[in-house]
Amino acid sequence: MTRRLDGYSSLMDLLAHYVRIHLTGASAGIELFSRGPGLDDPKARQITADIRGELFEERSWLRGFAREIGASEPLLVETVAKIGERVGRLKPNGSLLHRTPLTDVIDLETMHDAVSGKVAGWEALLQFDDPRADKAELERLLAQGHSQLERLRDRHRAAAKRAWESRRA
Repeated sequence: MTRRLDGYSSLMDLLAHYVRIHLTGASAGIELFSRGPGLDDPKARQITADIRGELFEERSWLRGFAREIGASEPLLVETVAKIGERVGRLKPNGSLLHRTPLTDVIDLETMHDAVSGKVAGWEALLQFDDPRADKAELERLLAQGHSQLERLRDRHRAAAKRAWESRRA
């Protein structure tokens, strides 16, 4: 007898749904990091470009894991997520049409939040006890996520400092 898990017929269905959620987030994250070239800080532009490259690699791994467990790709949901990310560009930075001193601060905070969600996903997948979940690779991805967070925090602090100093001038 198959035990039902609150609407899921098996643990694998539950895992497949979870992986699809994170595949959707990965695509939205790549779109989010495409804002990087618009940042004022050259170091932030480079860091976000580097992280965006890492996100492509991470999504590729996640797609492979999804295939391994029989999870389909959420193409429609990914499209909706990309549209949602673009709508999210209409953020409360103080101006709808122009960059303000807060634009970099808000963009970097949003990127940090996205990476935090991804890190939580790697941590959750590390709890899945199955040989198809390559623990060494998940540990590497988790460490990479922590590195991404630290790099974003550094640039966020610098952006906030610039924003507050610009208001003094």
